[in-house]
Amino acid sequence: MLGESMSISCPKCGLEVSSPPEREWRFQRYRVSRFRCSRGDKFNLYSGESRTFTIPRAASNGNQCGACRTDNPREAIFCKDCGTKLQRSPVL
Repeated sequence: MLGESMSISCPKCGLEVSSPPEREWRFQRYRVSRFRCSRGDKFNLYSGESRTFTIPRAASNGNQCGACRTDNPREAIFCKDCGTKLQRSPVL
């Protein structure tokens, strides 16, 4: 990856991360880079010869803000990022 320009987005919120990694190390056959997005979420980028992926992977816990698409804790009533009141999904 030396000499390559790469664009990376946060797997949780989708914002592009333009800052350099906070830390880098090797794990098995992967080069790992720790990034922090502008919303404060941290994630690791694993780069290998045949595979590149992030941890955590993008996932939703079912309490995503409809206004800004931020994942919030299950028990949250207001969005932790923009303050919008969250819509509660019915409990089945």
